[in-house]
Amino acid sequence: MKKLWIILLSISTVGAQSLKERLAQATTLEEKKQYEEATSLYKGILNSKEINRNNKFDIYLKIADLEMDKLGRPDSSLKYLELARKEYSDAYRRMDEVFYRLGVVNEKLGNYQAAAEHYQTVAVKFQKSKYLPDVLDGVERVFRKNFQDYVAFVGEEPITRLELEREFENIPPFAKAEYETEEGKQKLLKNIIQRKLLVREAENRKLYLKSSYLEEMQRAREQALIRTLYNEIAQNISVDEKEIKDNYEKNKEKYKLPATVTYKAVIVENKAKADSVYLLLKRGVDFDTVFAEYNIDAQLKTTSGIRKNITQGTKPEEVVNVAFSMKEGEISKPIKIEKEGKYAVIQLVEKKPEGYRTLDEVKDGIKRNLENEKMNKAWNSLLDTLWNKYNVRIMYDEPKE
Repeated sequence: MKKLWIILLSISTVGAQSLKERLAQATTLEEKKQYEEATSLYKGILNSKEINRNNKFDIYLKIADLEMDKLGRPDSSLKYLELARKEYSDAYRRMDEVFYRLGVVNEKLGNYQAAAEHYQTVAVKFQKSKYLPDVLDGVERVFRKNFQDYVAFVGEEPITRLELEREFENIPPFAKAEYETEEGKQKLLKNIIQRKLLVREAENRKLYLKSSYLEEMQRAREQALIRTLYNEIAQNISVDEKEIKDNYEKNKEKYKLPATVTYKAVIVENKAKADSVYLLLKRGVDFDTVFAEYNIDAQLKTTSGIRKNITQGTKPEEVVNVAFSMKEGEISKPIKIEKEGKYAVIQLVEKKPEGYRTLDEVKDGIKRNLENEKMNKAWNSLLDTLWNKYNVRIMYDEPKE
């Protein structure tokens, strides 16, 4: 009864207020989540003599959105969209907004053929519409519903073979094998049917009115909307080649590569064996043969005696220091490893001077970093703007020390 009086009061005061005041009042009711009252006020505004053509179009869309999204009445939403379509010609510059909503509402109502036609109208006649990516997704969705190769019905709702195949595509790769056979496809179909049956039963019990459901849906809706807003802003973020190159030159020291050596080594337990290894290698005996017979280091065995791309300061330092002083192909005299009391003989394979990773090697990483920086800046700027746009007022006092 209280809600009814509020609605009646809103309607009764319409005539005494200006259009601007009524619109502001309706917006305030929306912000307070009094969607029924806001919708009633918008419907009253439609009949105002003050309202211009563009404002009236906005009101039609506002009512349709509230009826569909907030009040769960797609039939009523459809009614106001059809009124807008009747009053405005298809050539009206913003009619893509009506046609897209007609597609969404008809899809919700199960009118898949009508939904497809409205989505296709946007795709064909309004190719610069901001809804173009969404209508293309919508066409694909309703096509799966319009496709006549049915595999099952739940009441009057069909399940098409395309839907079954799409369900299979969404299964993680590690689990797909279970559903690849005909028996597996039957199991998958049964899962789809059972899911639809459970949803039907929950709807029949009107569980969508439960506060726990409403709270969960509100959280999911908020997360989905924020995610969609983020993606929409991200689509406008771009980084050109000049920015990448400039960033590379500015931060080139980050991409500096130290000098490295690659060498083959044989480690033995004493100087006498190290001398034998040195003489054999100097005489041209194959390294692998010498290594297999003399080496006692277990870790070296895992790499066949090769240590690759070693930087200055790597242990054992005595061996590495010698390696950096050698020429490629040169064989060292026995080197004592003080800490272990062992000896090494090495042959230098390759020596690389210090240098820099090339732009081509790092450009993908630079591009991602610059995109992230721009996105964070745009996101934070948006948040700063929204605090003022939506008139945030914090009433909570910080605890006093």
